[in-house]
Amino acid sequence: MTRQGAKDLAVVLQDLAWLLPRTIGAAELEREALPLSELEVMRLLVRRPGLSVGEVAGELGLHGPNASAAVRGLAARGLLERRRDPDDGRIARLHPTRRAIATRDRREDGWATAMADALDDLSPADADALLAAAPALRALAERLAAS
Repeated sequence: MTRQGAKDLAVVLQDLAWLLPRTIGAAELEREALPLSELEVMRLLVRRPGLSVGEVAGELGLHGPNASAAVRGLAARGLLERRRDPDDGRIARLHPTRRAIATRDRREDGWATAMADALDDLSPADADALLAAAPALRALAERLAAS
């Protein structure tokens, strides 16, 4: 892939990352309104449960006190629970609650409906190409997350 091709892909993915929560799933976000920092913490912990507050801060580029405040807010809403690390009782591991998982599932179901409608508005070839690209995009996301 050329550098320009990589740049074009990065730009379109950034545009989609900005647009998707503002278009697809926007109504669900309004029903379950969370401050942006709490939403980012929740997204991370639903995908990667068991992180500590410090690990969350590092992953999201948050200052420690901001990560702690977001975790406190999520715990107060019943979306996160703290569990003591079995190897080091001084460390709390963060896990989404059943309520948080149910909220995520509802949001993703809403995304599926809205995305299917958006794909229906594209040409069949474009829709098929996008659907076929999903595994490669997931692999790219995993690679970037591991960097």
